[in-house]
Amino acid sequence: MKYVLCGLTFCLLVPSQNFAQDPNVRTAAIQLLENANGLSTSPNLPNLQRTDVFQVLNTTSPVREGTFTRTVIQGVGRRDEATFGDYHATDVYTESGLSTVRTSELAPAPIETLMMIAPIYLVSFADDDVIHAIVDKLGAGDQKLRCIEFDTIRGQRSNNNEICLDAIHGTLASQKIGRRLFEYSEYFPFAGSLMPGKISFSRNGVPELEITQTMVELKDTDQNVLAPPPNASNRQWCTTYKRAFAQSMPQPSAGSGGSEINVVIRGIIGIDGKVHQAVVQSAERPDLAAEALNVVQQWLFTPAVCDGRPNTEETTLVVHFHGR
Repeated sequence: MKYVLCGLTFCLLVPSQNFAQDPNVRTAAIQLLENANGLSTSPNLPNLQRTDVFQVLNTTSPVREGTFTRTVIQGVGRRDEATFGDYHATDVYTESGLSTVRTSELAPAPIETLMMIAPIYLVSFADDDVIHAIVDKLGAGDQKLRCIEFDTIRGQRSNNNEICLDAIHGTLASQKIGRRLFEYSEYFPFAGSLMPGKISFSRNGVPELEITQTMVELKDTDQNVLAPPPNASNRQWCTTYKRAFAQSMPQPSAGSGGSEINVVIRGIIGIDGKVHQAVVQSAERPDLAAEALNVVQQWLFTPAVCDGRPNTEETTLVVHFHGR
């Protein structure tokens, strides 16, 4: 079993259209980004422990701090532990399956966000991204930056994006992708790579999360770290698996405006095909969150199938509000 340290790789996909762009600028931008990604990708990961302490900056949250640790024994398995308020989860992954103890099946939204962006959120350009320019800027503390300005187009939505890199070291400094902003600083060396010691995440111009991150190599590893936690639920890996797929997904009523608003919902598709334990992960307009939850309750899926048997599936769903 192979474990990848870096976060999800996100390709920016848009419909094929003809836009004029300087091929030399595009080539230079791709090289800058590939170099930055390479600097934060270890060529040979050791056994390790990663610790994230995160602060929730949203003033509506009653809980403000949480922790996440990941212990990896290369080629054997990993142990994840997360704590946020009343939520606690311990997950041990090995070849035989998952042993887990959780206070609830769905993790709180801040932990889901952390899992997406830490230890670092690497991106790459799609063929149809429109790269306009590479400009020099000054960041916080007069940090010299090289910033790539580019557009993506998804359906009726066009996003003006910017990725900034440290002009001296070449590492990622920030990524503005649509309504989301990722900022990285205080890099430290680890296993032949440079990793950010501090990650800040904002959405719609509002700071949401600040993460302090450390990594250490484990030279003397106790194999008991991968022992199932007490009172764990044991889940075996599926030999064959089919994801749930939609049967009926009625959408909210459209408005007369020209905007498109998305609300992201997480939930569990049960063996009855309905969405259970639905929670809002993010909402571009919080006033539409309750309506989005009501809409999702009407959706119906053919459930996932594990080794020929219906199975529950954790899922992320997007409710689109047109003209609202």
